[in-house]
Formats: sequence, structure tokens, C-alpha cells
Amino acid sequence: MRKVVLNIAIAAILVFCFNSLCLAAQSKTINVTASVPTISSGLNVSVARIDATTGVWGPADPNNPIDFGTLTLDPAYSVFRPKYYYAVDVGIIDNTGTAWTVTHTRNSIQRDSVNNLDSNVNVTFMKQTSSTTANDLSKVSFANSNNISYTKSQLNNGWLRIYYGIASGQGDATGVSAIGLDKPAGTYTGSVVITMTP
Repeated sequence: MRKVVLNIAIAAILVFCFNSLCLAAQSKTINVTASVPTISSGLNVSVARIDATTGVWGPADPNNPIDFGTLTLDPAYSVFRPKYYYAVDVGIIDNTGTAWTVTHTRNSIQRDSVNNLDSNVNVTFMKQTSSTTANDLSKVSFANSNNISYTKSQLNNGWLRIYYGIASGQGDATGVSAIGLDKPAGTYTGSVVITMTP
């Protein structure tokens, strides 16, 4: 019995000594901070020319014009075809939480007060979520592309891409037709304006 009591006493002393050698649990809080600056510089627009035959993209540049150049007559169908079509990428540089809207307006692509190409150009609006993934928003004639707008919530997690192309006679928007020999020769000019409003 004395031996059992002695063993218990020794075990108690060992446990006591072991506990006294162990350090008590401690913690230290380290604060983590980062400051995200306010960026509200607005609109970022680039224009890329795409080869109509190969689909190869040229470099994107905000200063590129949409220049279809001198069209070529397709003798099989008696319509004029371009060498290129264009993609305009519209990104918004803003992290203020503002509920912005992007609006597309246009000035007629005209030779004179009577003759224009407004019903011969397709304008396709896409929501891009990556360089190869997109959702169709709308496809209209250049004539009907005035005052088309999209909001921040509509473009959430993506950006606006707008394609401009001379009508081919197939797959064109409603009211768009290829340029035939009935269209008077000459240089037709117009413009597009992209506006962001808070």
C-alpha cells in the first residue's frame, strides 16, 4: 500500500514538474492592411482591325480609325466587299462604385445629304468576359445604333465589345443589306462616339 501511495506521489510530482516546464498558451494579433486607391479615370477604348478573309487581328490602338478602305466588287454577286472589319473594346476604369452607363452614338456614314452607308453596316454589341468568351447583346444596322446604351450591372464582370462590318448579304442585322452597284461611287465618312456617364 505504501508502495502504491509512493508511486502516486511520484507520478503527481512528475506531472506537476512537467506542467511547470511547459509554457502557457500565448497569442499575438498582427494587423494586416492595404489601401486600394480610388481610380476613376473613366473610359478605355481600343480599336482593332480584323482581316475579313483570314480573321487575323491587327494591333489594338485607341487611335485606330474604322477605315473600311476601298471596297472590292464581288462579280459573282455584284456587291462590294471590304478587306477588314473592326472590333472596338470599351472598358471602364472605375472602382468608386458609381453606377455608370456606356452609350453608343453615331454620325451618318455619308457621301452627301442623300447617299449614306447607314443601312449597309452591321453593328454588333457583345459582353466579353474573356478574349474568347462573349454573350450577344444586340445586332443592328449602323442607322439603328444611335443611343444604344449598357449599364454597369449589364456588363458586370466583363466589358463591351462592338463589331463593325460591311454587310455580306448573309447573317446581317435586320434592315441591313450589302452594298450593290446602285450605291453611288465616292468616299463616305461618319463617326462613332462612345460616352460614359455616371
